[in-house]
Amino acid sequence: METIKKKKILIIEDEYSLQEILKDILTDAGFDVIIANDGKEGIQKIHQEYPDIVLLDCMMPKMDGYEVIIKIRKDTMFLNLPVIMLTVKSSEKDQIKGINLGVDDYIIKPFNRRVMIAKIKTILERKEISVSANPLTQLPGNVSIHRNVQEKLLKDIPFALLYIDLANFKSYNDYYGFQKGDEMIKHTGNILVSAVKQCGARSDFTGHIGGDDFVVITTPERYKKISEKIIEMFDNSIGDFYSHDDRKRGYINTTDRQGNLQKFPVMTITIACVSTSRTKITHYAQISEIASGLKKYAKRFNKSIFVEEKRE
Repeated sequence: METIKKKKILIIEDEYSLQEILKDILTDAGFDVIIANDGKEGIQKIHQEYPDIVLLDCMMPKMDGYEVIIKIRKDTMFLNLPVIMLTVKSSEKDQIKGINLGVDDYIIKPFNRRVMIAKIKTILERKEISVSANPLTQLPGNVSIHRNVQEKLLKDIPFALLYIDLANFKSYNDYYGFQKGDEMIKHTGNILVSAVKQCGARSDFTGHIGGDDFVVITTPERYKKISEKIIEMFDNSIGDFYSHDDRKRGYINTTDRQGNLQKFPVMTITIACVSTSRTKITHYAQISEIASGLKKYAKRFNKSIFVEEKRE
């Protein structure tokens, strides 16, 4: 089974005793910790180590924290590198100065270790989601999807994963154009979010792999209701995305991948489910392989359909 790679934290702090305290706390919390003794060394280690987040002391010799953040933000490679500033200065003016320069958050000395770890984890999670998010739907992308599955596997949390895609989307996109295709993708994403909100739990996850491929990760008790709601909402609304004549005919005439004119039925939605309550899953690729086989089978039916892996 795969392990989740440790996040790398760079501490830029000139006080040795505080370095050691921070290193012990963050190592115990599961982070990979790197130390820099001043701002100049910190800049060098950012370029050498590519940390996931930086804890930056405000007051240091040679180069203070404000100078460091200015240099970081001038480098396009590290423009979005999360930085938390450690400071004894708690005035509104000081904090506004740091935020304007690009500091993501502040930790005031003496610090509370639980609050510090919570801030670090929250910032890292937000960064991962924003980097991974699909630009069209703003739903979490592949990095977040993979992470969500791996965490559940590592913690042995039962789950069901729904792989969702649209039948005849390519022909629709070719026929009606990319703008209408994008509208259809956004609409599908909204349907999934709404169905999960109505029938799922707060901990459920909706992601966008790309194109017309989506996932929903839920509990083994909820996946059927969510799937039924998705199909209901999709089938009730899909007609709005076709012209009156095409909707009445039930198909469009356009060329296939070989350039031959073909009749393509109105789009339908396919949901392939893999649940750990039925199938022993050890890694993410295994789920993809099973779901691909299920989707291939489902495409034989010219209707919106839900299929699930029933083999033990």
